[in-house]
Amino acid sequence: MTWHGRSTSVEHTLALGAAVGRLAQAGDLIALVGELGAGKTQFVRGLARGLGAGDAPVSSPTFVMVQEYATGEGAPALVHIDAYRLHSRQDLESIGWEFTGDRLGGEMRQGTVVAVEWADRVTELHGEDRLEVALAHEGEHERSVAVTPHGESWRERWPVLAQALNAAAATGVHDPKTTPCPTCKKPVPREADTFPFCSPRCRLIDLGKWIQGDYVISRPIEQADFDEQ
Repeated sequence: MTWHGRSTSVEHTLALGAAVGRLAQAGDLIALVGELGAGKTQFVRGLARGLGAGDAPVSSPTFVMVQEYATGEGAPALVHIDAYRLHSRQDLESIGWEFTGDRLGGEMRQGTVVAVEWADRVTELHGEDRLEVALAHEGEHERSVAVTPHGESWRERWPVLAQALNAAAATGVHDPKTTPCPTCKKPVPREADTFPFCSPRCRLIDLGKWIQGDYVISRPIEQADFDEQ
């Protein structure tokens, strides 16, 4: 039971995180894994958006290890942990993580959603009740994203969450290797002979709009506009 998708931009990763945030509940733990620069912190920023925190200045808490962010009215607060420098049970207890009671984390998970970067470094932290998000580099801008529910609570929400992830994956997708044709909006590879147009026909249509006066220049033309760059 794993959702597989791709992110092709920062905004795309934010949208996927927001989809999870809108369905997150108090007590949830989001375990993020992936190499440096794979998009873990961007996903948490999206998670904050989904929880109603807007564009809160979420940053990786590498040195402070734990940060907390207020969210929208009635939504659980977001606790953001960077586990990169945590190596033992003692390290976890030093940041307030409890191992007693009904749920790992104790008070830190009461009324909050906890997002943990580098969660694979401290498997004692998350237990079986978690949503695992794995991100990996697939190119300069592309990332693979795998989301897996663990525990009864996440499995109950899984059909709705999978649908929300599909919707997020289908919106705002930007492929940096292409750009929309100015005439018909069809994606055009940057190496195409007619770039930025998809065809000579669309290029002629655009030229016709200039001739007919459909385009307006917002400032006077200067000699520099004709000079070679």
